[in-house]
Amino acid sequence: MPVVLAMLCAAAYHNTFHVPFIFDDIPSILRNPAIRRLWPPWDLTVNHVAQLDGRLVVSISLAVNYALGGYHVAGYHVFNLIVHYLNALLAFAVLRRALTSVRSGDATRADKTWLAYAGAVLWSVHPLLTESVTYVAQRAESLMALFLLLTLYCSIRGMGSPSKAFWFDSAIVSCVLGMCTKEVMVVAPIIVLVYDCVFVAPSLRAALCCRRKLYGGLATSWAILAALQVTANQRWKTLHVAAPLGPWDYLQMQCGVIAHYLRLAAWPRGLVLDYSDWPRSVPLAHLLPAACLLAVLLGLSVWAVRRHWWWGFWGAWFFLTLAPTSSFLPLALEPATERRMYLPLLAVIAVSLGGAHHLCGRLWTRFWWPTRARIWLQTSATIVLALALGMATIQRNAQYQSAVSIWADVVAKRPGSVRGHANLGLALLDEGRATESIPHFMEALRLDPNQPTVLSDLGSALVASGAVKDGIARYEEALRLDPNYAPARAALGVVWADQNNIPAALEQYQAALAVNPDDGGTEFNLAQLLARMGRREEAIRHYKEALRLDPRDAIAHYNLANLLAKVGRESEAISQYIVAARLAPGDARSQINLGNLYLKQAHWDDAIAAYMEALRIDPNSFEAHNNLAIALANRGDLVHAAEQFREAARLNPTQPEIHSALAEVLERLGQHEEAQRESAEAKRLSQAPHKE
Repeated sequence: MPVVLAMLCAAAYHNTFHVPFIFDDIPSILRNPAIRRLWPPWDLTVNHVAQLDGRLVVSISLAVNYALGGYHVAGYHVFNLIVHYLNALLAFAVLRRALTSVRSGDATRADKTWLAYAGAVLWSVHPLLTESVTYVAQRAESLMALFLLLTLYCSIRGMGSPSKAFWFDSAIVSCVLGMCTKEVMVVAPIIVLVYDCVFVAPSLRAALCCRRKLYGGLATSWAILAALQVTANQRWKTLHVAAPLGPWDYLQMQCGVIAHYLRLAAWPRGLVLDYSDWPRSVPLAHLLPAACLLAVLLGLSVWAVRRHWWWGFWGAWFFLTLAPTSSFLPLALEPATERRMYLPLLAVIAVSLGGAHHLCGRLWTRFWWPTRARIWLQTSATIVLALALGMATIQRNAQYQSAVSIWADVVAKRPGSVRGHANLGLALLDEGRATESIPHFMEALRLDPNQPTVLSDLGSALVASGAVKDGIARYEEALRLDPNYAPARAALGVVWADQNNIPAALEQYQAALAVNPDDGGTEFNLAQLLARMGRREEAIRHYKEALRLDPRDAIAHYNLANLLAKVGRESEAISQYIVAARLAPGDARSQINLGNLYLKQAHWDDAIAAYMEALRIDPNSFEAHNNLAIALANRGDLVHAAEQFREAARLNPTQPEIHSALAEVLERLGQHEEAQRESAEAKRLSQAPHKE
């Protein structure tokens, strides 16, 4: 069973391993200096990315991915898929434990195992979960689900095992890790308690009395979550709460949102990445049907829990896992998002499968149909449904194949989305399609004119398309709206640097870094500007700061090495060239410059090794052939030195110095006639008139 489940997950998500980083991935991964080192680990607790505040486990997972593969997306997607697969296994285990409990009905044990497996399969391939698996930064949802499911499973095992201490301790540790992953984990202790009351304990009081250590430990994890939230940077959460939407208005809006989730669970068409344009106010006539439906479902769930009926637990699961994000707490910037259904969908599938199985059993008993036919029909229906959902998941993942495709999908389905148009424009701009991006930025500004981010991106598009003055005007407009918007200042600095307005560029770079000192790109640009100004020591300092923020930036290592070599700090320069060569193995420049420094220090063997590596990368490098010949000659290998000088002369036959050096080597080898010819050629070239 685990192997088949793994194959199904891999098949459903086989086309995700090259999905690029999008949206929240950019600040969380590409622009997040905290994940670029694993040591010291406590540095990960100081996170300047709002999306990761208080989510230490997510930050650690991203840091591990970066340590193993840098920014290669495949590793991040493999990690997400492994977490999803583990969740599917845990979902099966929890479903089977729930179904085989004494209060879950009178079906056979084999039927219950089959139902649990069918539920795990359908859940794992459902396209509603793609955002939590395919979108790298949303691993927060699937990782939190992993710890919640593990907490519940360990608690269930402990309730019926003589080794209670081991299982309960494991549940508490898992719960603590979940609290360090995402805030929705706050409901985990309550879910465990509801399970206990429905399936195991005769009453709430009995559950708390019999397992007070378990619930005490689980409740302690709330203190850890509270501490993380207090110490975390609250900018992003404050933006959500500060939006002009009260708790009651948000709850009303969520009635329609949850009804939409249920529709997607049953019929997953129209999946979309962004719901930021969801209507904030809904007419009462449109609100009532959804509100009544949810009220009935909530009431039935409470009633079923009190009656200790199995489906009451899953009803409670659905409402509890949605409660932190879809109740009274206004998250106005994200009124709806499909990743919130990652765990609630399991409840929908469990109740649907259980109800269908019970109904089929009743029909078969009433009409005296063969049991084998029932099993065949249920199995066939599950296989067909799993295939249909799997194909839908593959098709949905295909829309993630580029930032342009996923945001084009958003704009097509929700044309009033400011964020959709803005991000589609940015994706087009990143692909070099500046002219195509401009209409989307303009549409986003038409929908909401007070967006400094969009104005800045529009400025970049205009500059890239040749309208530099208009681009500068847009940058300045963005800065009038938000003088502390660092990306606009950094981009404006690039424009001034390109126009050779050095003082203005320097001012903008420094202002951008004053607002956002963790912007490695701006540190790099400032270092380049200072190097142009001849302020080498300052440039070196800023290159080092850029590398502190992004140690894998090969160009920064190379440029820093060049500066260090110019100021006479050759040992440091050699170290930087070595790192640059390791990070960019296809670039021969680092090897050539490394060889040049070794040549200067008379380290002939090291120089030869560097030049040979450069020639492996670029066999037609004149400088590498010439300098390798010099190193070989100095080491006494005149035969190979002559070969390299000949190759250098072939690549650049107009250089008299090459022929003169070759003549000298040939003379030492005793090849006097050829040496005289080369010497004559060198004399002829040196006397030839130079073209101006």
